[in-house]
Amino acid sequence: MAHYENQSDMFMKRAESCKKNGDRFYAQAKQASNKDQYNQLMAQAQAHYQSQKENEAKAHSGKNFK
Repeated sequence: MAHYENQSDMFMKRAESCKKNGDRFYAQAKQASNKDQYNQLMAQAQAHYQSQKENEAKAHSGKNFK
């Protein structure tokens, strides 16, 4: 299990991971050969981007473990 200094750090790491995964799914969607695959990958990308926004909001709220 990873060690974080505080919850804000944890949420920022999660947001970075979500952004990375969202970018990966977006790139795959752009290269998709058919519309169904494109729609599925784009939906996954959007879900990851939404998660990124939520985690960034939690990080900026200044949460601590204490």
